[in-house]
Amino acid sequence: MTEAEVIEAKRLRNTARDVFDTQKDLVRADLDAASLGKRVATRISEDGRYLAEEAANAANRNKALTGLGALAVTALVFRKPLMAFAGSIFGAEKVEDAEETAADTEKDRVE
Repeated sequence: MTEAEVIEAKRLRNTARDVFDTQKDLVRADLDAASLGKRVATRISEDGRYLAEEAANAANRNKALTGLGALAVTALVFRKPLMAFAGSIFGAEKVEDAEETAADTEKDRVE
């Protein structure tokens, strides 16, 4: 390596070092402006807002599907009271029929 090449390599190295130091100073200044925790919280809230907007747009485009989904979630949450209600309406006749059948079977055995 000649002396001119060494000088050129040092000049390139110093230029690269200056660029690196400048970038490092910018990152430090940026981190000093807002802590890492604050940056994470800001990013999460921005992403949450974006997802909420997208969900609202999708719900507006597909109102019937959204209504069916809401109905399904409601039925899932209130399934026990709904099943008890349905049982009281439809199951009462079956219980009475079963009691009558059991009583008839009992009478047939006695006779």
